Amino acid sequence: MKKLTLLSLFLGTSILALSAGKEVIVQPEVIEVVEVVTPEILLEVAVTPVENIVTKSDKHIYLRVGGDVASKYSKYKLKTKEEGNLDVSNKKTKGFGYELAVEGTQNITDNLEVGLGLAYQNHSKNKTYNGNDFTAKMGKYDSIPLYVTGKYNFDTESTLKPYLKANLGYSFNINESKSDIDKTSVKTSVKNGLYTGIGAGIEYNNYLVDLMYQINFAKASLSNGDETSGKSKLDYSRVTLSVGYKFNI
Repeated sequence: MKKLTLLSLFLGTSILALSAGKEVIVQPEVIEVVEVVTPEILLEVAVTPVENIVTKSDKHIYLRVGGDVASKYSKYKLKTKEEGNLDVSNKKTKGFGYELAVEGTQNITDNLEVGLGLAYQNHSKNKTYNGNDFTAKMGKYDSIPLYVTGKYNFDTESTLKPYLKANLGYSFNINESKSDIDKTSVKTSVKNGLYTGIGAGIEYNNYLVDLMYQINFAKASLSNGDETSGKSKLDYSRVTLSVGYKFNI
């Protein structure tokens, strides 16, 4: 009987211990984290798609107008029946030369643009040449060059962006005026030739100012019967100051 009482006491104690153990064990609690949407987050979400759409333009249209600040023609050698070859041009010019140009370019790299250009160039007149016993005034011509253009932009942290520029193309030489050889009007015919230019400038908020050295290569022929004839270079070189505006497309 005593053994049965002890067994009952042992079992009762074990059951109480197990019950107490169940109360001690704490089940893990799952905490759900909820992100609070603030006005700053909403603004960031709204602006991000716009930033992805607005990208830096890589195509450009340039409109330019310029004037010659210094110019000259190459010396012209005239052949006469009596005196042989004569220099009838002193290289000096008079009047005002100007040009209008349009160019379209595309970025090849972040700094380099390449494209095509077309210009109308009105050249200065040739000054009268005073020889020993005669005077001569070579005719002038204008040019319409079609050219490849390249522009290298330097990286700066300011709004002023310096650049280098180069042109190379073909010059259609037009509007030849007659020459005056010893007070005799002589027909002048000018052939087309190469056109080239190189220079540097500064861009500010799409406005541009640049200074370029340019040459239109040409050969001119004079004819006045058997008395006077000539075929020689009549290249026109100058330094041109231009202003322009860049349209991004």
